[in-house]
Amino acid sequence: MTRWNRARGRRSRMVAAAALAAGSLLASPATAHAAPLTVVTIQFDDGNADTIQWIDGSLNTHGFNATWYVNSGSIGTTGHLTWDQLGALSQAGNEIGSHTINHVDIKKLKLADARYQVCQDRVNIASHGLQPESFAYPFGDYNATVETQVVQYCGDNSARTVTGVNDRRVFAETIPPLNAFATRTPPDPKQGTTVATIEGYVTSAEQNGGGWVQLTFHHICNSCDAYSITAANMQALLDWLNTQVTTGAVAVKTTEQVIGGTYVTPFCC
Repeated sequence: MTRWNRARGRRSRMVAAAALAAGSLLASPATAHAAPLTVVTIQFDDGNADTIQWIDGSLNTHGFNATWYVNSGSIGTTGHLTWDQLGALSQAGNEIGSHTINHVDIKKLKLADARYQVCQDRVNIASHGLQPESFAYPFGDYNATVETQVVQYCGDNSARTVTGVNDRRVFAETIPPLNAFATRTPPDPKQGTTVATIEGYVTSAEQNGGGWVQLTFHHICNSCDAYSITAANMQALLDWLNTQVTTGAVAVKTTEQVIGGTYVTPFCC
């Protein structure tokens, strides 16, 4: 990617984020929606190989893009995506974010070790021609020191947790987020989570003022992991999301499209 294209891409993301924050991302006049827009981000954690179905099979039929949070230390190993596959995902418009080198709980590490896990992960990903600027905490574990002295220090523009949206008092993350380095999500879907339950995370946001709903998946498979969704259920979810997009109730965006910000060149440590 040329320097001009990278700069143009960053400007486009910043403009999109500003539009979202201002509430100016509107449906066409024919499908205008009265309520504030709900933005959905589809996310895949850990770089598992079965998630390539997003672009390699029928799961991309609606042209949605997603964010992959990967551990650079496991890319290319058994059961995980390859660097070529990550490049293909990026070329298709998806985002590749970071998740530490070895999927470790950085809150439990000494500062220097935590910085190495986060900063070097960005370096490793960028060395393959990708542009990591969003981070997800392994196990959702973090504290104020991790936020400021590790993730922000290493140059990411946001960091995602695994909780905070409970459909009782908090129905979605705000746009912009209340805290960009501790963005809130509904529960990660598990093997027994129904499509209707996942759809409910979105409709609850729609019915309570809109906002940002991050849907995080780990595997697309038939009961291969506790945190998995079948290809059929993922397809059903995307088909339903497409109806929400068509009516103007929902937009599907990557994390970086919601957050925006200037890309910081990776370094370590």
